[in-house]
Amino acid sequence: MFPSKVPRIFVVASIVLLFLVTYTTLHLYHRVPPSYPTTAIPQAIPIKDAVEIEEQSNLHHTVIPETTANSALISNPSIPTLKPAVQDGKPDMPEKEGQSPQPPIQPPAKPIEVESSSKSGGQSEEEHISQFPNPKHCPEDLEFLVRHSTDLRLTERVRYARRYIQPIFSDTVDRDNVVNITEPLLKDVVEVDLYDCGDAWVPQTAPIKLQVPKPHPEMVFTHLTFGVATNYNRLNDSISPFAHWMSGTGAKLVAIVLDAKEKSPSEMKQLQDSFETAGINVTLEKPINETFTTAQNHFAVLLPMLEHSNPDTHWYGLLDDDTFFPTMKPLSDSLATLDHKVDAYVGALSEDFEAVRNFGFMAFGGAGAFLSAPLAKKLGDRALKCIDEATTKEGDTILRDCVYATSKAKLTILPGLYQQDIRGDVSGFFEAGLKPLSLHHWKSWYKAPVEDMAKAAKFCGDCFLQRWRFGTDTVFSNGFSIATYSDGIESVDLELMEGTWGKAESRDFDFSLGPLRTPYPKSKKKSYELRKAEFGENGDLKQLYVRVGDSSADEPDQVVELVWRKH
Repeated sequence: MFPSKVPRIFVVASIVLLFLVTYTTLHLYHRVPPSYPTTAIPQAIPIKDAVEIEEQSNLHHTVIPETTANSALISNPSIPTLKPAVQDGKPDMPEKEGQSPQPPIQPPAKPIEVESSSKSGGQSEEEHISQFPNPKHCPEDLEFLVRHSTDLRLTERVRYARRYIQPIFSDTVDRDNVVNITEPLLKDVVEVDLYDCGDAWVPQTAPIKLQVPKPHPEMVFTHLTFGVATNYNRLNDSISPFAHWMSGTGAKLVAIVLDAKEKSPSEMKQLQDSFETAGINVTLEKPINETFTTAQNHFAVLLPMLEHSNPDTHWYGLLDDDTFFPTMKPLSDSLATLDHKVDAYVGALSEDFEAVRNFGFMAFGGAGAFLSAPLAKKLGDRALKCIDEATTKEGDTILRDCVYATSKAKLTILPGLYQQDIRGDVSGFFEAGLKPLSLHHWKSWYKAPVEDMAKAAKFCGDCFLQRWRFGTDTVFSNGFSIATYSDGIESVDLELMEGTWGKAESRDFDFSLGPLRTPYPKSKKKSYELRKAEFGENGDLKQLYVRVGDSSADEPDQVVELVWRKH
C-alpha cells in the first residue's frame, strides 16, 4: 500500500497531525461535531454563542468571562469573527457600513440575584435594619438620643451636649420672673456618630439647680364635661393628645362622630375601646340630625353632653378636636373663680382683631367655650330651635346667638385661653413666658409637638414655658426652646412678645398680645426647639432640643438633651 522507502511511522504521524489540524479548525469556527460531548469539560466560549448553543442543544455550558487574550484574538482582523446564524429567532443582518461592531458582552462571574423590594442593596432584612442607628450599640446614656434619631431625621453625626437639671420645688417661686444663671447652658459639646457610637463619651457636668413650682397633685375633675364633633379618623388621631390631659381624671368626653353611619359596629367599638384603653371616659354619638353641617354639630353636641353628664357637672366645655390643655388643674382652678351656679358664658376672643371684626364678640371655639350648668340646661331646651333660626354658619356664632337669645349672660373672658389664630413661626408666642390654659391650631396653622412640650407641666406644674437666662447670650423657655442671641441677652426686651408669625406687623394682635417687638434677625438668633420628651422609669424627664444644621454647608444637626432629675 505504501512505498517501502517511507516508514510507516511517518504515515501514521501525518494522519494524526491532519486530524488534529482539522479538529482544531472546526473548534475555532464553532462547529464541534455532535459526536464529541461538550458537557464533560467546561468550555470557555463567547456569550452570544453560549446563548445559541444552549438554545439549540439545551446543554448546560459553564460560561466564564473571556480573557484579554481571547478578546484580542476575537478582535484580530486576520481571523474572521463568526456569528450565530440566528439571534433571538431573527436572521443575522450584516453590519451597516461604517458602523463599528458591538463589543462582546462580558458575562457576570456569578448569576445575578433578583432583589426583593423589602431589601436594600441586595442585603438581608437583618443587614438592612442595621443601617439605622441602634441604641444597643451605644452607651446607655445615649439611648434616648439614638432611639429617636431616625424619627427626628437627624444627620448621621450630631453635635451633642447633655445637661442635668436638679429642680428645687417651691410653693413661693415667682415663675414669671426670668432668673439669671451665671454659667452657660451650652457647653462641653461633643460630636457623636449615631451609627458608630460604641466608644462615644459625653462629659459629665454638675447638675444645674433651678427653682420651679411644685408639680400639680393628682386630682379628679368629674365636674367637667367636654364635647367635640369631628369625623372618625380625626377623632382617632386625637386620642393621644386628649389622653395627655384627660386620662384618669374622671372628666367626661362626649364626641359626635360625623361619619358614624359609614362605619361598622366593630369599627365604632374599636374606637370606643381605644379611648377607654387610654383612660378616657368617652361616649360616642351619631349626629342628632343627618342634615346638620359640621358647624351645626359643634353646637348640637351640647344635647348629648347634657344627657350623659353627671349631676355634679359644673361646666360644659365645647371644643375643637385640636383644642389642647397642657394640664387640667389650672383650667379647673380658673373656672372655679367664677360662679357655676348662675348663667355664665366663658371663653376667649381671637388674638387677631380681624377675626373679631369678621365674626363678632364671642367665645372662639378653638380656645374652648364654657357654659355653666344652669345656662347649658337653658340652651339645651332651645338648641334645635337655635340651629333652625340661626343666621350664621359657624358653631361658635350659633352658640353666642343662642346664649344672648336665651339669657342675660354676656361673654366672660378667661385669661389663659388661647384661640391661637397665628400662622407659621410661632416661636415668639411660646418664648414670651405665658401660662396658657389652652392651645389650638397646633397641627394645622403651625406645627408643634404639644404633647412632648407639655410633659414639663406634668413634671413641675406651672414651670411649662417658664424662662431662665443663662450666661450672657442664652434664654431657656422650658418645653419649647433654647435660644442664643449673638448680640447678647441685653439686646432683647424679654418683657415684650416677639412678633414672629405672619401678619404680626399688622397691629391686629396688639389688643391681645401686644405691644410686640420686631422679630430678631434670624442670622443672629440660633434656636434649639424641643422635638421629643419622655419620662424615664425613675421619673426623670428627658427633653431633646434640636437645631437643624445647614445641609448646604454640610453642617450636622445640633442636639441638647436636658435631663430633669426627679430625685
